[in-house]
Amino acid sequence: MSDTLLDIDGYSLDIATFDGPLHVLKDINLTVRRGDTLGIVGESGSGKTVLVRSVMGIGPKNSDVKAGTITFDGQDITRLSDKGWAKIRGVRISMIFQDPMTYLNPLFSIGRQISDVIAAHERAAGEGVSPKSARRHRTEELLDQVGLPNPADLFDQYPHQLSGGMRQRVLIAMALAGKPDLLIADEPTTALDVTVQAQVLDLIKSLVKKLNLTVVMISHDIGAIATIASRCAVMYKGEIVEQGETNDILGNPQHDYTRQLLAAVPDIEAKPARLMAAEAASEAPSKPTKLLEGMNLRKVYKTRAGGEFTAVNDISLAVNTGEIFGVVGESGSGKSTLARMLLRLVDPTAGDIIFEGQNISGIAGEPLRKIRQHMQFVFQNPHSALNGRHTIGDAIGEPLRIQRTMNRRDINARTEALLDIVQLPRNFKYRYPHELSGGQKQRVCIARAIALNPRLLILDEPTSALDISVQAQVLDFLQEVRKELNLTYVFISHDLAVIRQICDRTIVMKRGDIVEQGDTEQIFLHPAEDYTKALIESGRVTSRAANMRA
Repeated sequence: MSDTLLDIDGYSLDIATFDGPLHVLKDINLTVRRGDTLGIVGESGSGKTVLVRSVMGIGPKNSDVKAGTITFDGQDITRLSDKGWAKIRGVRISMIFQDPMTYLNPLFSIGRQISDVIAAHERAAGEGVSPKSARRHRTEELLDQVGLPNPADLFDQYPHQLSGGMRQRVLIAMALAGKPDLLIADEPTTALDVTVQAQVLDLIKSLVKKLNLTVVMISHDIGAIATIASRCAVMYKGEIVEQGETNDILGNPQHDYTRQLLAAVPDIEAKPARLMAAEAASEAPSKPTKLLEGMNLRKVYKTRAGGEFTAVNDISLAVNTGEIFGVVGESGSGKSTLARMLLRLVDPTAGDIIFEGQNISGIAGEPLRKIRQHMQFVFQNPHSALNGRHTIGDAIGEPLRIQRTMNRRDINARTEALLDIVQLPRNFKYRYPHELSGGQKQRVCIARAIALNPRLLILDEPTSALDISVQAQVLDFLQEVRKELNLTYVFISHDLAVIRQICDRTIVMKRGDIVEQGDTEQIFLHPAEDYTKALIESGRVTSRAANMRA
């Protein structure tokens, strides 16, 4: 048996567009040994996902292989038939996709979805489909294998009832259903807080040893790659510009692009630039004015069993005009529920929301629509936030049409200007979401959110789907726009280094409660609560791994 499991030799691929063929992959050469863990990093649009999807045989339909081969366990799979792929895809090569909520069907229980995958693999192998009871037993084994509690109860639950970290584990269980030799993980820790991220990475490492898996992991998180990958490849504009042992790549990068990536990694230990700038300017701070207040906010959901679940428990906060207000906490702590209540996307069970001195808790219809012109939201998941049937231009122009503030010509001009601001080509207005990378889609969502020049922007993990270099650009861009338009941000993030660098004040949430709040720098330097200390220490571990370079 050969030591090489996957060999990509001179692989080049084009994608057809309105402007002619786009050279997405150019002469890719990559070898993955059995039992290896390979990390692939690179900015959004560099071709990472297209490459691994080609390995899975699920590349874009409008793609054309121009040269080279992909060989898996000695078999050329470059142009495999559908029948041939049925014996490999999901069985010998499996994939953990980037966004659990996109790839889990909300209408089916967790157990049924995994059970259906098991049945599909059995049919593809030409075997008879095992009884439901046997598939249920196997499903519960898989859920237990990925560290999920109470598999028997979890079998009958639905995706929306699980936290982000739990949904990610479900996808891992689903990927393991066929007992694969090669596991491809596409951004498996995206949007997870630092503690859950560490748990997922530890899980993948333990599965590699226990099941003798070979793993190829895509991530924009340098810390995650440093933690899990023995070897690393750096992609830029469809090419692999550097590859080798992870310690060598991160410790002594040879290519300028790799150096730029590493330089863009936020350092949780670094003193925030905003504080150094404030110290340099000897101006006394002006008295803050409150823009948004939440008073005794509470959100209780009814469970299917007839009980109650408290997502947010009697929270009060005040956001001042012009500041960046940070919200951190583990997955399931109530951060996103709180954000949606503040914008009235979710009605609070109790409490009041005050925006610019007006209580907006009980208003609806046209008055609420007018207020939302001044309060906008950037959602965590750009994939589901954009309508796949609408062009990018339509998506960005949507709030302008809803608010009926401009004619068609002005909307088109404003759309092009917004594309310029978020550094996307103007011809992207003719494209559809599936033609953009994850980072590009997030920039479209930001462009749409600022289209109406709002006073308040609530950002739910706005950089979680972005690679490090684009993340730095977006954060700089958000800072510039805030100063120019006197915007106020409520910034939700699991990335503690980002929170420390840009947020003026921060609240720390746990299980629906605020456990600590105050000046961001004070919280990071002198945390009062054990939970906050644990979060910060987890962030330091990730930051040190990413900053292992000299």
